[in-house]
Amino acid sequence: HPEVVSDGPGDCPVCGMALEPEVPAGDSESPELADMTRRLKVATALGLPVLLLAMSDMLPGAPLQHAVSPWLLTLAQGLLATPVVAWAGAPFFRKAWASLVNRSPNMFTLIALGVAAAWLYSAVALAVAALRPDLVPAAYRGHGGAPHVYFEAAAVITALALLGQVLELSARSRTSSAIRALLDLSPKTARRIAADGSETDVPVESLAAGDRLRVRPGERVPVDGSVEEGTSWVDESMVTGEPIPVEKTAGSAVTGGTVNGAGGFVMVAERVGEGTTLARIVRLVAEAQRSRAAIQQLADRVSA
Repeated sequence: HPEVVSDGPGDCPVCGMALEPEVPAGDSESPELADMTRRLKVATALGLPVLLLAMSDMLPGAPLQHAVSPWLLTLAQGLLATPVVAWAGAPFFRKAWASLVNRSPNMFTLIALGVAAAWLYSAVALAVAALRPDLVPAAYRGHGGAPHVYFEAAAVITALALLGQVLELSARSRTSSAIRALLDLSPKTARRIAADGSETDVPVESLAAGDRLRVRPGERVPVDGSVEEGTSWVDESMVTGEPIPVEKTAGSAVTGGTVNGAGGFVMVAERVGEGTTLARIVRLVAEAQRSRAAIQQLADRVSA
């Protein structure tokens, strides 16, 4: 959400999604992606048997129902679905509660409501049918007198929601890696020429517009600027996609992050820091990653 800013990681109080760093840093995997992946594996491992048990009565002759007590099949579904809902689906309930506290219902509210309704109804129906069978109408009973339950719905909804989270977080992680790759294109130091003609290597962060810089063969151009003297060929494919190096002579514009060829030249810095082309590209990609698609906003309105 454009109005939500936090000093550290966490969940957005409006939409429930994980907050994204303004500028991704580091090469470690997203902790939330690793956590959601673990939960998805558990939900799949336990939820698939629940689904198979629930659908087994559709097999010709329903052999499993005749070989095993329907009560045992129902109980097995409940035992397998409970950790899926309680542990694997815990992030959805946490985010749904936050959405209610903040009076901002979203898709996590809907997921938690559906899963909780399916599991709670099934658990209550199973308990009542076992303890007070006279309270359960015949229409709500299946083969062998066991109640109709929806443990498989709770488990499958949880697993599918987790799959969606893993896919989205994986895409965001790849985008973060691309941003980090863009940041790595910018050199960390530049060779600045002082007024007396001496040259020293300085951090790029200390450069200012108007500084004279020497770019040696094979180096990356430190910042945006123009060539003052010298001639070379610069690979600008990272910006333009053009695979053929472009000739640079006095007066030619050069872009920070591009790769100088065999020649050397002296340039004058014009745009430094956040004003460089590379920095603007990184900022646009990061803003796009933090933005929400229109379909997400529609889903939140429908959920509400």
